[in-house]
Order: sequence, then structure tokens, then C-alpha cells
Amino acid sequence: MLGYFLPTLFLGLAIVFVVLFERRGLEEEEIFDWRTGFGPMGFEALLLTIISLWFLPGGILVVGPLMLLLSAVSPAGRLAWSEHKRPRVLVSVGLVVMLFAGGFTPVSAPISPSEWGQPLFTENPNAPMYPAGEQYTWLVLPEQFGDTDLEILQSLSLRLPYQYGPLGAESTAFSLASLFNMEQGRLNQAVELLDQQLSAFRLDVDEMKLLSMSIETTHQYTSSEHSVDEEVQVRLYELRSLSIGSDKDGVKVGEVLCVGTSDWGGELDILVIVRPIGHPGLSNDRFSHSLVIDWLSD
Repeated sequence: MLGYFLPTLFLGLAIVFVVLFERRGLEEEEIFDWRTGFGPMGFEALLLTIISLWFLPGGILVVGPLMLLLSAVSPAGRLAWSEHKRPRVLVSVGLVVMLFAGGFTPVSAPISPSEWGQPLFTENPNAPMYPAGEQYTWLVLPEQFGDTDLEILQSLSLRLPYQYGPLGAESTAFSLASLFNMEQGRLNQAVELLDQQLSAFRLDVDEMKLLSMSIETTHQYTSSEHSVDEEVQVRLYELRSLSIGSDKDGVKVGEVLCVGTSDWGGELDILVIVRPIGHPGLSNDRFSHSLVIDWLSD
């Protein structure tokens, strides 16, 4: 639980440090006022920054650029920066350090439904070091889970250093992952497993591409048996091999379903389901209800 509040604590300590540092340069009868020492509305802006991390979709990614823009276009804002440059710069550096260090805060273990048994892998050497994350991977072979076709399941728990509240966290994370192509590294392990199980063609992890499919961004999962009735963020991608065929977008060899949920504290849980082309679920159960409900109910 303490890990949830560490990044915010870091920022609070940075503000205290700046106040104490600034007081050292004042005469004995002078006082560094919390409310005015950072300039007009400076302390209020700091409080707004902390609040935005917990309650605003996108957190600091939204409020940070907005505040900088307002300071740049406003004559009063530019004057405040020139007169109170040192405390503002010190707190800004503290904020950057907080965001960076907060991204290394350990996360909880990924969701691991008992129905799936022990995961084949409990780590992913291809995953990026930042932000912190844990990943479990299962290989579902024919006849397992009452299914008759190959599937690869990945359950991830990821740190969100820029946002600590759940509002809009999944949507923002999926958008950032697509923008910076962050899905690829964590998907390599699944592609390697898929390649080992397929005989019709070979897959090269360095020649794979995810192509986003136009679908609804949320989906309702309901099961009275598992007491699940939840609308969650979903993304669906075509898994394409660039080494097969001549099309610049490659040849479709499967689909990847991503489901995301989040909670307070800046953690994001993601379920990734990889299914090869020809899997019956791609036509009759594209959102893989039974597996997702297992995951949501755990």
C-alpha cells in the first residue's frame, strides 16, 4: 500500500526541501511564505499537479504541458517565472525525479486465474525496464480449458508513473503504447511460442507488425456464475508477418486481443490473448469471453 503513495511523497519532500533551501538565503527576520514563495498561484499550481496525478485522465501528461503553455503565453506568467525562477526550477526538477523514480516502484503480481494452472513463464527478458512491470505467460495447447485450438495468454501488471488514479488510465495507456510502439517488446515472447507451435509457416519476431483493428474500444463481459458484470477497455490487433508475401503491411497470421483494467495507485492490469489465423474464436468469439471472465473474476 505504501508503494501507492511513494511518488506523491517524493514530490511533497521536494517541495519541503525547496522551502528549507530558500529560507537559508533569507535574513533572520524574513520568512519564505509557502503561498507566495513560488510566485502568484505557484503553490496552488503545485497542489493542482498532485491532485491531477490522482484524479485527471492522463495525469501529469495533461496538466504539465497545459501549465507550461499558460506560463509561456501569459505576460504575468512569464514575469512570475523570472522573479521566482529558482524555487520553481527546483520543484520542477523534483517533479521530474518523482516521475522517473516512481516508474521503478514495484508492482503487484499479475492476475493469475487458478483455472489456468501454473504459467509457463513468469518473466519476459524482452520487456522494457521502465516502467516497472511483471508478466506471466501461458501456452494453451489443444484440449486444454475445454478448447481445441492454440492460444497464448499473457497477464501483465504495469506501473503508470504519470497517473495514480483509475479514471481513463487504460485508454491513455493503450494510446501511449500504440504511439511509441511499446507493445512489440512484450509481444516477442508470445510470437516465439507461436512460431514453435505452428508448422504451416515460420514467424520471425523481428519481422512482425501489429495493425490496429477498428472496433469498439470497450466491451461488456457478463457472467452470473462468476459474478462478473463489467465494461472494460479492449483493443484488437491483426498480427502480421512482414516476411511472408509482398504486401508492405505483411500477411495476417493471427489476432491479438488486449483487455485492460486499473485501480488506485498507478497500476494497470492487462490481459493479452494471441490466437493464430484459423482459430474458430476469431469468427465466433472475437472477444474471448470465457478467458477474459476467468481473468476478471480472479
